[in-house]
Amino acid sequence: MSQDFSKRISIVVNKELPAWQALNTVAHISAYFGNKLGTSFDTGEYFVTKDGINIPRNTQYPIIAFSATEAEIYSFASKARQTDVQSMFFIKEMIETSNDDEISKLVSRESEENLTYLGAGIFGENSLVKSLTNGFKLWS
Repeated sequence: MSQDFSKRISIVVNKELPAWQALNTVAHISAYFGNKLGTSFDTGEYFVTKDGINIPRNTQYPIIAFSATEAEIYSFASKARQTDVQSMFFIKEMIETSNDDEISKLVSRESEENLTYLGAGIFGENSLVKSLTNGFKLWS
C-alpha cells in the first residue's frame, strides 16, 4: 500500500502542561486514531534492513502537534464537533485516573464547559484539518 497524503492527524495540546502530561496526551490521542483507523493506519508490516531486521512501519498519515491555551483547545473541540472529521478529546480526568468507570462518574457530574481539555485531536481531509488548525503554532 502506498502512503495517503490526502488526510492528516492534527493534535492541539495545552502549552502549559508539564512535558509528561503533554506527551501522554499526544500518545493517547495518536493511539486512539491508530485503533480507529485499523489496517488503513499503516502501509504494511515492516521495513526490512539489508541484514533482515524488521522495523515496524509507522502511520501513513502525517501527525502534526500544535500548542494552544486551554480556552483555544475548548473552542477548537467545539468547532471540530461541527465538522466531518474524526475527533478525540483528552481531558484532565483521563490523566488523573486510568479507571474508565471512575472517569465516567466524574464526567457525568460535570457539564462540558467545566471539563479541562488537555488536548484535542482530529483526523480528516487535509484541507478541512488545516482550516481547523490554522492559527495554531507547531508544538515546540
